[in-house]
Amino acid sequence: MTVYGYVRVSTREQNEERQLRKMRELGVSEGNLYVDKASGKNLDREAYDALMSVVSEGDVVLVDSLDRLGRNYFDIVEEWRRLTREEGVGIRCLDLDFFDSAKFREMGSLGICVEDMLLSLLAYVAQTERDKNRQRQAEGIAIAKEQGKYKGRSKAVHDAAVVAEAERALREGGKAAAARVLGVGRGTVYNMIEDGRLRA
Repeated sequence: MTVYGYVRVSTREQNEERQLRKMRELGVSEGNLYVDKASGKNLDREAYDALMSVVSEGDVVLVDSLDRLGRNYFDIVEEWRRLTREEGVGIRCLDLDFFDSAKFREMGSLGICVEDMLLSLLAYVAQTERDKNRQRQAEGIAIAKEQGKYKGRSKAVHDAAVVAEAERALREGGKAAAARVLGVGRGTVYNMIEDGRLRA
């Protein structure tokens, strides 16, 4: 059994050290720590993908809280069930000592029932918090626009040769490979495909 730690903060400006310290104190080795600086809107994240490529049956993944796994209700619920019930991987949330898939398994069918209820509730709370944050952001942008202070985020512009290389990487290795070529996150690659700056 190998114990892994998964850490996520929403932006590059946020500090992940508090979460990392908890993992280290529990004995997780540096090589088994995976850190994403990315939104929790979906599970398409570089470090998370890397973790999923090495984790196997009997291993345990520690997260500081359920919303570090994600903030999309359906993604959280489906991913928890896929890992714990189909792949045989344990998940433990450090902020709630009882929220540990191994403890639920020990309780048998009653544990599954309790796990499903708590999972649904906590995933709902995570999704609701994300929705509130987006609403606050939209309201703030609207006020800034009214005051003439909002210019928006400028879109990244890349050299044609780099774009061509990124498109080749996208075809051969997917969005993560294209992101590495461009030096951006996968979210930017999605945006570039959507607005035509990058051809899939």
